[in-house]
Amino acid sequence: MGLLDRIRAWGSGGDQDAPIVRSPLEQRLIERLQDSIGDPLREDTPVRLHLRFTGEVQGVGFRWNSTWIARDFHLTGWVMNLDDGSVEMVVQGSPKRIIMHLDKLHAYYQRFRNRIWIEEATELSPVEDEGEFEARYEPGVM
Repeated sequence: MGLLDRIRAWGSGGDQDAPIVRSPLEQRLIERLQDSIGDPLREDTPVRLHLRFTGEVQGVGFRWNSTWIARDFHLTGWVMNLDDGSVEMVVQGSPKRIIMHLDKLHAYYQRFRNRIWIEEATELSPVEDEGEFEARYEPGVM
């Protein structure tokens, strides 16, 4: 899709009402997270995920949008561009808030018809007392 097509799509609201298109891996991840919702023993237990996104995720404000959305949902972690054109993210919070974060990211980029795709997802051990969610510019410690 060319630049003019993207501008026209954005001006017309894009495909905001279209269903979110997720990678098969992300669909399975969402299902696992949803299993915790409604279970009083697990729904507020923090989950920490390492994710790698591909698609149109660099040069489109993905790190900044991820950061502001994550902070709105009181998530912690970080996001960073990789040299191969993908984006790496570590996100921690309740399963419900992580799902909401992913939904909002998809909804934002769907307006521009940008595809974001989760290629890798790994569950990590939660980190206590992590500050906030941040955009990183150089590799750091998970």
